[in-house]
Amino acid sequence: MRRASTTTALAATTLLLSGALSGCTAMEITATSEKSSAAAQPADTSGASTSNLSGWEGLPSEPVSPQEYADTYMQANPHHMLHRDLDGILEYYRDAATAFPFPLPQGYSFPADPGYYDRPEDGPNWAEVTTANRIWAYFEFANVQAAKAAFDRGDEDAAAGYLDVVRDAYLSEAFPNNYVGTPPQDLYNLVYSGMRQADFTLETNFIYNPFPWKPGTT
Repeated sequence: MRRASTTTALAATTLLLSGALSGCTAMEITATSEKSSAAAQPADTSGASTSNLSGWEGLPSEPVSPQEYADTYMQANPHHMLHRDLDGILEYYRDAATAFPFPLPQGYSFPADPGYYDRPEDGPNWAEVTTANRIWAYFEFANVQAAKAAFDRGDEDAAAGYLDVVRDAYLSEAFPNNYVGTPPQDLYNLVYSGMRQADFTLETNFIYNPFPWKPGTT
């Protein structure tokens, strides 16, 4: 378990970190300096439920390499954000989610409809950078939920597998690193060191489901 001093330090950074990884359009997305040449292998799902946890129509998974994903879908930045109308951003979302290079746990899928809709306050356009960060957030959310469930059933190896997938993604070009110059390994340790020991105390402060549904609901 984390020591009290570590927990206090993490809690103090909660709003900053959670805001940065939640899809803020004013944040820069940059590739990490640590390279991963191929997509991660799926975590061990032995013993996992085979039911449809998502409760929605899911997209297929056709993963590309982290480098190809970054080159294709992460080109937006604060000085040149690419915007689309609603139909265009839904097309971008489906393409990017289908190509996401790291696996979701068994039973999870990116929903075909992410719940986007036009509102007067949104204006006519959507930012690709926001959508890319939402895809990342759902990937992270799904693997954390699967790790927690694995710990609950006493399967520490499976839990570690899910958290390893997230770690590999943090260290790849596909990570939406909003902290230029901050090593991704340090960010991963900040969020996940406790979770790797089954301490999910700070989970709700850092990890969230960005979609309007919860697993198991329709």
